[in-house]
Amino acid sequence: MSFSNNVKQGAVIGGVLFSGGIFIRLFIYFFIFSFISFIVLLSLDSKATSIIYHFSLFNNRSIGYFFLFLIASLPALLLLSLKEWSIRRFRRKNNLPIYKNISLELLQMEANKNAQMEYEANQHIKNIYGFEETKDLNYWFELKEKGAITQEEYEAKKKEFLK
Repeated sequence: MSFSNNVKQGAVIGGVLFSGGIFIRLFIYFFIFSFISFIVLLSLDSKATSIIYHFSLFNNRSIGYFFLFLIASLPALLLLSLKEWSIRRFRRKNNLPIYKNISLELLQMEANKNAQMEYEANQHIKNIYGFEETKDLNYWFELKEKGAITQEEYEAKKKEFLK
């Protein structure tokens, strides 16, 4: 698999995390959490793991296992909690539901943004080239004075503007 395919798959997972529902996010978080915790457990020094492993209260090694797992999972918990916090912050800022899939709402927001940009571009072009002059009654009066339109056409435009 090439690097670009890996990047595309990572972007898809990021998009699912960003727009997916809570259960999909929890499912992906579980695998990310497991992977990062496993890597941290493998990277711990044997002396550190033996100290944590042999830690016991009342000769109970399960507490040692618990602390070993807790220490190994801290980076993953921090990473995933920051990711979830940023997702929730974005959703609150844009008045989107926190637990629901928002892919349709994101598409609608993008379509609205594109429509707004197109409207602003059209307004800019109209302002530059003076297409808005046709909405002014003086423009039509000047055309009538020059003889470009008849009196009847001018009266029709005048009635149209006065409505």
